[in-house]
Amino acid sequence: MNCMGSSNLPGHAKIGALFAFNSTVGKLVQQAIQLAVRDVNTAMDVLNGTKLEMEMFDSGCNPVQGAASAVELVKRSVLAIVGPQSSAVAQFVAHIGSATNVPLVSFGATDPNLSEMQYPFFIRVVPSDRLQMEAVAAFIANYGWKEAVVFHMDDDYGMHGASSLSNSLQARGSKVIDKVALIPGIDKDGIDTQLIRLAERQTRVFVLHTPPDVGRLILQEAYFHDMLESNYAWIVTDLMSNSLTDSELDTNTVKYTQGLIGVRRFVPQTSELGIFMSEWNNSSQSGLLENQINPYALYAYDAVWAIARALDSYLHDRQAVVFQEPIKLPTQSGGEADLSQLKIFQGGNKLRAHILDTKFKGTSGHIKFDNTGDLEGAAFEFVNMVGKSPHAVGYWWTNGVGVSLTPPIDQAFSSSNAAYNDEAFLSSTQANSTKMPIIWPGKVTDAPRGWVLPKNGHRLKIGVPLKAGYTQIVGVSNDTTTNSTSVHGFCISVFQAALNYLPYAVPYDFVLVGDGVTTPTYNDLVSSLAEQKYDAIVGDVSILAERLKIVDFTQPYIESGLVVLVPVKDKKENNPWAFLRPFTSVMWFTVLVSFLFTGTVIWILEHKVNEEFRGPPKAQFITVLTFIFSTLFFSQKEETRSFFGRIVLLIWLFVILIINSSYTASLTSILTVEQLAPSIKGLESLLQTSFPIGYQTGSFVYDYLRNLNVNPLRLKAYNSREDSIKALTDGPSRGGVAAIVEELPYIQLLQSVNCKKFIIAGQEFTKSGWGFAFPRGSDITSDMSQAILHMSETGELERIRTYWFQELACDDSSKDPTVQSNQLDIMSFWGLFLISGVASIICVLIHLLSLYNNYRKHQQAEGSTITVSKRFSEHFKQFIVYADKAKHEEKKVADGKGADISLTPSMTTKV
Repeated sequence: MNCMGSSNLPGHAKIGALFAFNSTVGKLVQQAIQLAVRDVNTAMDVLNGTKLEMEMFDSGCNPVQGAASAVELVKRSVLAIVGPQSSAVAQFVAHIGSATNVPLVSFGATDPNLSEMQYPFFIRVVPSDRLQMEAVAAFIANYGWKEAVVFHMDDDYGMHGASSLSNSLQARGSKVIDKVALIPGIDKDGIDTQLIRLAERQTRVFVLHTPPDVGRLILQEAYFHDMLESNYAWIVTDLMSNSLTDSELDTNTVKYTQGLIGVRRFVPQTSELGIFMSEWNNSSQSGLLENQINPYALYAYDAVWAIARALDSYLHDRQAVVFQEPIKLPTQSGGEADLSQLKIFQGGNKLRAHILDTKFKGTSGHIKFDNTGDLEGAAFEFVNMVGKSPHAVGYWWTNGVGVSLTPPIDQAFSSSNAAYNDEAFLSSTQANSTKMPIIWPGKVTDAPRGWVLPKNGHRLKIGVPLKAGYTQIVGVSNDTTTNSTSVHGFCISVFQAALNYLPYAVPYDFVLVGDGVTTPTYNDLVSSLAEQKYDAIVGDVSILAERLKIVDFTQPYIESGLVVLVPVKDKKENNPWAFLRPFTSVMWFTVLVSFLFTGTVIWILEHKVNEEFRGPPKAQFITVLTFIFSTLFFSQKEETRSFFGRIVLLIWLFVILIINSSYTASLTSILTVEQLAPSIKGLESLLQTSFPIGYQTGSFVYDYLRNLNVNPLRLKAYNSREDSIKALTDGPSRGGVAAIVEELPYIQLLQSVNCKKFIIAGQEFTKSGWGFAFPRGSDITSDMSQAILHMSETGELERIRTYWFQELACDDSSKDPTVQSNQLDIMSFWGLFLISGVASIICVLIHLLSLYNNYRKHQQAEGSTITVSKRFSEHFKQFIVYADKAKHEEKKVADGKGADISLTPSMTTKV
C-alpha cells in the first residue's frame, strides 16, 4: 500500500496521458501536454512544492490498444488520466476508470453517450457532440432547410453524433432523411455508389461527421459528380473543420473544399490564449506557426491544468493518496484475471469531486463542468472555406441567442450564463433568420434552397380530378384540331399563378383522374397521393383532419364551409292574425296603456276650459276615447284649448307618427321575408326530417352526414350542377331532394341559377378550405403557401375568383341566409314613451298647482284665522267640496242655466 502522510504535501504527483502519438492531432497534443506540465511546475499558485509528473502512453485509434495502455497507466498508480483522444477508445477506458476510481479528463472524446451516469469518472473539457449538433441544427434551421443527409462512420462516435443531429433537427421542424453509415476503410467505389444514389434525390444539404481523411475523399468524389455546384450546401463538423488549416491541405484539396461550411469550437481571444501562443511559438519543440495549431491542443493543455488545480485542492484538503490492493477475481480457467490486478485509488471520488468543482479561465475559454462531467457554456463558430483558409461567418452559443453574426462576449457563455435554454433558442431561431456573408459552392452568394426539382429526375405528376360538372372549378377542353387536352378552371388558375411566385422553375404535367362521367372520390384521390402515385393533387380538395394525417396541404386559397341550400316557399301563410306580428305582446300592452294615460291627461288639462270635454261622465269618457284613438290617423275633431294640453298632444302625435311608421315597415318586412322563407331552417331541422338530401358525387359530405347518423338511404349523389338543381326543384314528392348539403362555392354556383328560387338556410356549420395537396414532407408545400398568401395580400387571388365566378352576382337580399323576422319590442321605443309620459305628468302637476293657488287666494281674501296646523287639512277638504260644486255648476251651464253656488261657508261666487 502506497501512502502519503496527512501533514505534509507529497514531493510529486503522477498523472497519465492517453492519445494517438502518430496522428496529426496527437503530435500537437503531445507538445501541448508537455508545455502544460512545465507551466504547472513553474506556477507559484498551483501545487506549490509538489512536482507534477506525466506518463504518456499511445492509444492509437484502436479501442483494444487504448484499453491496454490505460491498464498500464493505472498499474503505475497515476492519480488521473488526460484523455483518451477518441470516443471509441473512451468507451473502453471509461469502464477501467470507473473500476479503479481514476478520473479521466478527455480533450477529444465528444460522443454524447459518454455523458451517461454509467461513466461517472469520465470528464471532458471538449464540448459534447450534443452541443455541436445543436449548432449544426441551428445553422440548418436558420436557412429554413427541412431535410438533410448526414455521412458518419459506422461506429459509436458516428452513430451517436448522427442521432443527436436527428433529434436536434426534429425539434426545429426539420429532419435527417438519410444516415449514410460508412465502414472503416471505405474506398472511392463505395463512396461513389452512395453519392450517385443521393444525387437522384431532391435534398441538397449534406453534413459530414467523419474523420478528415474520409471527409476529403467524399468531397473529392462529390466534385467529380458535380455535387459541389450551386444549390448544394456542405457542412462539416469539428474533426474536419479543424483540419482545414493543416499543412496537408494541398492545392487539389483546396479545390474540393471551396464553399464548405465548417462548425467548430469558438475560442475567444483572451490573455490566457495570448500567453499560451507566445510560449507555443517560442518552444523549440513545436516548429509550427500560430495559425496551424489545432484547438484540441488547447483542450489538452486545459485538461492538464484542470487536473492540476483539482489535485491542489485535493492535497490541501489533507486527503491521502492511497491505492488499495485489488480483490483478485478468478477466471473460469482457474487463473487470475489480468484486470483484477489493478489497484483502486481510494481518494478517486474526492478527486473527481474536486475536478467537477474546478472553475478557471483556460486557453480555450471558460472551464466549468456540470454534474455529469460535461463542459458547460460552450460556443461554436461557423467558418466558410474560401481560398486556402476558412473565415468565420457566424456564431452560436448555449444561452438561447441562436445564430449570430457577432462573436459572444466573454461573459455570454461563462459559467454564470451558460444554462442551455432550448425553448428560448427555438423561438429566436424561428423568429429571425440571420444572413451570413457566405460564398457557397459554385461561388454564389445566394443561399441554396436545400432541395431541387425535379425529384428523381422526372417532371411532377399533378393529379387533377376530372369532374362531371362544375367546370368553373376544374374543367377540361379538348382541341380536335391538335388532338390536345387543356385543363382550366378556378383551381387551375390559382395553381399556375402561384407557381409564378416561386423562385425556381417547376416542370409538371397534369394527369386527369376520373372518367368524366362520375366525379372521382376525393378521399381515394388523396390516398393515391399518399401512395406516391402522384407528386401533387390540384383541384377542389378540402383540407380535412383525416387527410392531413397522410398528406400535406398548402395554405387554403378559398373558404369552403358546408351550408344547406333549400327552395323558398312560393306563397304566404294564411294567418288571419299576421297583422299583430310586428309588435311583441309587451309592446302592444304598452301602446294601449299609453293611449289611455295620454287621454286621461288631455281630459284633466281640457276639462275646465274646453266645453267639448264636459258633460255627463259617460259622454266625457266616450269623448276622451274617440279623441285619443283618432290621433292614430291624425283625424281628431276636438280641439285642445289649454296651453299644456296642446303641448301634451303635440308630443303624443310625434310618438304616434314613429309608431305608425315602424309598424308599417315591420309588417312589410315580415310578409316579404315570410314569402321567401324556406321550409327548412338549417342543418338541425333538416336532420329532424326524413326528407332525402342531395350532395356532390365524391364529396366528403357523405361521410360527414353518416357520422351524424343520417340514414344512407336518404343521401343522393349528383354529378353536375344541372342535376342538383333539377332534384332540388322537383322536391321529395317528385323523386328529388328537400335540400342540398355542400361546400359554399358549389352552393353559390347552384344558387346563382335563380337567386329568388333557392336560399341558404341557416349558417355555415363547418369551417375549412381548399388547398393543394403534396406528399408529407414536401418542401414545395411551404413555398406554395407563401405564394398563396402573397396573392391574397396583393388581391390577385380575389381577381381570379371574380373572373371564374362572375355569374355569382346576385341580389344580396335574396341571398340572406337568415330567414327569421325580428319583431319590434318595447326596448326600441322606451325613450319615446318616457318623453311622452314625463311631459304629461309635468303638465298635469303644473295645472293642479295652478288650481290650488287660485283656491288659496280665495281663502286669504276671507281672512281666515285657522291655525297653521289645521289649515292644510281644511284647505284640502274644502278644495274637494269646491271641485265637486264646480262640476255641478258646469253641468247647469251645459244645460243653459246659471246658478249661484256657495263655494265656502263665508263666500258666494257667481259661476
